[in-house]
Amino acid sequence: MHSALSFPLLRSLGLALAVAAAPLAALADGVTDIVARKTLRVGVADFAPWTFVNLQGKPEGFEIDLGRQLAHDLGATAEFKLAPIADLFAALERGEIDLIAAGLAITPARALRVEFSTPYFESGTTLVTNLRLAPKARHPEDLNQTGTTVGTVAGTFSAGLAAELFDVAKLATFPDREAAEAALLEGRVHALLTSLPDARILAKRHPDKAGLPLPVPLVRSVAGLAVKRGNQGLLNYLNAWIASRLADNFIPNLNAYWFDGYEWTRRMKQPAN
Repeated sequence: MHSALSFPLLRSLGLALAVAAAPLAALADGVTDIVARKTLRVGVADFAPWTFVNLQGKPEGFEIDLGRQLAHDLGATAEFKLAPIADLFAALERGEIDLIAAGLAITPARALRVEFSTPYFESGTTLVTNLRLAPKARHPEDLNQTGTTVGTVAGTFSAGLAAELFDVAKLATFPDREAAEAALLEGRVHALLTSLPDARILAKRHPDKAGLPLPVPLVRSVAGLAVKRGNQGLLNYLNAWIASRLADNFIPNLNAYWFDGYEWTRRMKQPAN
């Protein structure tokens, strides 16, 4: 008795199953490759307290501790690539790093380039002002004036908001946090539009030069870990890991240390001014 399925049809079905299975194997590669090489390659950006370079020239911060624990749970060692955010996106797309952990705000525009994990941190953007140049500034409209300069760091969530909030004031974009903070302290900009944690730290460390006019963020944001598009296997693992580490208080305790206290700021380099 002949099968109801002809040989050509069986061959077609076999090819279809093979094509369907290929993505499933590829999805696992992100995790299996990390486990096989025993190294988790994490992209980080210099934005305290997420990541900063300490007085010994080594990276420290919330994302460093997070990355090391994540690597440990994968049976691997964390290897960190410190670079501007734009360079991290490019490195991720080239396959040079496995993920970005940089307090990266989840936005629709960024989601066109990367896959985001579920949120693991909530933050926002605010202003930190130069007290000599803008002693009475309290809101964005106070600074959105001719002759006023507002600084941001390239590639950040804040930089994306700057043009919307300041259509009259001059905008100055800096390559990194250190350059932006030095510009504020030296009086080359009237204010910085930056993350709320960064603004709080700058005002705390330089109370005679930097002011924090707003106690809450102008715009709230949530951060996720970013992986290369299509890397669903690693994304699934990260989502499970975040859920577990939120439940066991590892991430909340890490938040409390890095974002509620300032003891660690003594290990930061002072901005040049």
